[in-house]
Amino acid sequence: MVTLKRPWLAELEPVDSRSFPASSLLRERAEELASLLGPGPAGWAVELGATMAARVTSAIPELAVDVVGTEVGRGCEAVALGVLAALARDTEVTSATAPEVLAGPVELVARGIGVEHMLRSIHLAHAAAAEVLIDAVGRIVPQARRFDETRRINDFLFHIVDIMNTHMSMEFARAHEAWSTSSNAMRMEVVEDILRGADVPLGRAVRVLGYDLSRWHLAVIAWTGGPAPAEPKQLREAAAAALAAAGCASTAVLSLGAQRVWAWGSRTAQPPMPNEEPPPISPGVRLATGLPGFGVDGFRRSHDQASRAARVGVMSTARDTWFFPYGDVDIVAMLSADLPVAGEFVVRELGELAGPGESTAVLRHTLKCYLDRDRSLARTADCLHVARNTVAYRVRRAEQLRGTPAAERRLQLHAALALADMLGDGVLSVG
Repeated sequence: MVTLKRPWLAELEPVDSRSFPASSLLRERAEELASLLGPGPAGWAVELGATMAARVTSAIPELAVDVVGTEVGRGCEAVALGVLAALARDTEVTSATAPEVLAGPVELVARGIGVEHMLRSIHLAHAAAAEVLIDAVGRIVPQARRFDETRRINDFLFHIVDIMNTHMSMEFARAHEAWSTSSNAMRMEVVEDILRGADVPLGRAVRVLGYDLSRWHLAVIAWTGGPAPAEPKQLREAAAAALAAAGCASTAVLSLGAQRVWAWGSRTAQPPMPNEEPPPISPGVRLATGLPGFGVDGFRRSHDQASRAARVGVMSTARDTWFFPYGDVDIVAMLSADLPVAGEFVVRELGELAGPGESTAVLRHTLKCYLDRDRSLARTADCLHVARNTVAYRVRRAEQLRGTPAAERRLQLHAALALADMLGDGVLSVG
């Protein structure tokens, strides 16, 4: 610990102490703050970042979409962590304090989101941060010092807004110029017209994309995830490799900013079929695929399915899983379209089996494997590499926690277990 200019900051505590550091989007940065102020203030800053991001995405739904939503979350958390560290040390804030926020404009430009949304997001985040910080001052700081601390925080936050407005506007202008002069912009415009069902002349679309839309298609989405983010080139290469492995003779690959790639591959005589597992890819790459589809409608439908599978992949708690074929996650994708409702269903269906802890998670996974294998103890034991009696004990214990036998409401039970297995706390923390 170092000598702090504002010792009261060390008294900050998150609402949910269990969420840190697991809920942090910038774990290394959060742990650096924890080494300065302690885990309580670091967890508080992570929650502040999440509050700021929620305020922004609630008011501006365009910023809640896939990678854009992730970048909003990362940027808000970076600002929250940087603000707390700078306040503690009484140092100035610069654009280097939260470099993650400068990644946002590239993603906005690639999706046609205007600068006005970006600028409004800065002010929404500022308002949320001011409310939370000033509330903390009122709770922790002695009354004689509250006015001075509140004034310092207000000055501090307005200074940050000025910096963010200036630097993000400059980055947005740079990204927009680079995008508008690229061939990718014209191709993306055609693709987006197709995906929303607009009447696009087939000949023009084929010329712009350099891709025949009259064939069988398979859509792939590649994105970066995990502790070691992938480079844009690695995403494009992974998408192309997956399509080649599916037997595609022709491909169209489009980058959406620096963290996501849309791709399609086609065949003439028969549908391309995604492998159960594509060739090895770079660490940090995640892939989702749709189902094969024919013609323009198949091009659109396969991409929609890949998007749904990618949404599941982004939410998945299976950190060692990087490939999400729609055919494997379609049920989870459909059931989790309304995540709060899905969470209520899981908790209601599983009862105490939805509880926390590694041992309960093992029981859930065993019961799911048991139902996957038509309630065969022998095949479940082979799959899990445990004794048959171990499976039998775990199934009985899982039924006790649930409160009813596995044979009752078996369809609902199986669905709830599939959701819990894939999405973890995303559906288990309700209620």
